[in-house]
Amino acid sequence: MKTLFITTMTADCGNHVRAWNSWEEPASHLTYNHTGICNDGYLVEEARKIAPEIIFYIGACAATGNPRPGAFRDLKEIAPLVNLCSDAADRPWHGVLREYGRRGCFSLQVSIDGANNAPVDFVTLTPVDPVPFSRDVDRDIRCGFSGTVGRWNERSEIVRALAWFGGLTVRSRGGDYTEHAAFMKRCRMVLNLSRTGSGHTDHIKGRVLEAGWAGCCLLESQGSPIAEWFPKGCWVEYKDPLEAAEIIASLDDKTIRETASNLASEVRSRFAPRMIYSEILRRVADPVEKAA
Repeated sequence: MKTLFITTMTADCGNHVRAWNSWEEPASHLTYNHTGICNDGYLVEEARKIAPEIIFYIGACAATGNPRPGAFRDLKEIAPLVNLCSDAADRPWHGVLREYGRRGCFSLQVSIDGANNAPVDFVTLTPVDPVPFSRDVDRDIRCGFSGTVGRWNERSEIVRALAWFGGLTVRSRGGDYTEHAAFMKRCRMVLNLSRTGSGHTDHIKGRVLEAGWAGCCLLESQGSPIAEWFPKGCWVEYKDPLEAAEIIASLDDKTIRETASNLASEVRSRFAPRMIYSEILRRVADPVEKAA
C-alpha cells in the first residue's frame, strides 16, 4: 500500500514509521520543523508528487511550524488523512483535537496512548517496530530505565531517586533506537511512569509495548490505566520510589519471568503493528466503523 507519513522531526515519530514498514510496503516520510516557519505548501506539493493511498500525520500540539487547517484539507483531497496523537490523554491536546474536528481537517483522529477520554474517533495503543527487539542478549541488568529524564518533575525525581538508592540502571536518551532496544533487552525489569508530559493525567506509554517486545517484567506506576488494556499479571504496580525500590530488590525470579511472559504474549497477539494499523485502515475505509 502506497503510504505517506508527515511528521515532526521527533525521534518517536520515526519509530511509528518503522512500525508500519515492519509489515507493509515501506512508506514515504516527510518531516517538518514544528518550531520553525510554517511551510505547509511544500508538504502538500510533495504529497501530490508521491500520490499516496493513505497519509498519516504526527504533529505537535501547538507550534508555529504546524500545517494550517487549509493544508490539512488539501492533503485530505489527495488521500485519506489520519491524525496519530501519542499524547491525546494530555489536557492541552483536547482543545487542539476538537478544533481539528470542527474544521474537518482529518478523515480519522486516533489516540495511540490508550486515552479513552480524548476527543478522537478511535483509541488504540502505540505501534512499535518489533525488529530491534529480536536480537538475543544476556539479561545482565536487574531493572532499567531508558528514556529522557529531563528537568525536575515527578518522573525525573523518581528515576533519579531510584538510580541513587533503588538499584535502577538508567540509560539517558541518546544514540539510535537500536541502542534503546538493546538496553531494554538486557533488562529483567523495566521501570515505567504513566504520567503525561503536563503531569495532569496518566496514559499508556510506548514503553509499555516496548517492554512486551523486549520480554521484560514491567514495573508500572499507580494510577496507570493499564488495567483497561491488559489483564492482571502483565505488570507489577508500585506507588512511590520506596515501594519501587523494595520491588526491585526483592521480586522473585518466578514472578519476574511470568509477568514478562504474560505481557509479551498480550503485546504480540493483540498489539503488533499489523493489527493496530489494520484496524485504523478498516475504520478509514468504513465510515460506519469510524466511531464504533
